[in-house]
Amino acid sequence: MTPFLEILYELSHETGLKLYPDEHAACKLLVGDDMQIQLEMDPSGEKLFIVSLLAELPLGRFRENVLKHALVANSTEPPSYGYLCYVHQINHLALYAALTAEGLKGPFLVEYLASFYDKAKKWKQAIHAGQPGPNVLSSTKESPPRPGIKP
Repeated sequence: MTPFLEILYELSHETGLKLYPDEHAACKLLVGDDMQIQLEMDPSGEKLFIVSLLAELPLGRFRENVLKHALVANSTEPPSYGYLCYVHQINHLALYAALTAEGLKGPFLVEYLASFYDKAKKWKQAIHAGQPGPNVLSSTKESPPRPGIKP
């Protein structure tokens, strides 16, 4: 059995779903009403890729703000359940993760996917509500006072 089939078997056992790879050697999960999470192995079979497209980001100031918030979130949100990235070919924000396949067990993967889904859902909802992210950055134009200098 290939590593990907073993992972899908473990995940099937934990969730009660019958999961199989498609003709592209990937498996798409429909989570909730409108969230798709795709699982696939890297060509070497060492990593499991987890990807979800969140929202289209058309050209303009809003896309710039979303991407700025995504960069901040990628560096400050511990623990990281995926990284936000921009897919230029289709103008979409996506959430992406790569897990080491060796020793990957069903209970851990179910927990990880639940957290991954929660993060994806927060970002998707924020963008559809017109916000650049779930945790809006403050933008103060005033610089902080320097010690020892009084106005």
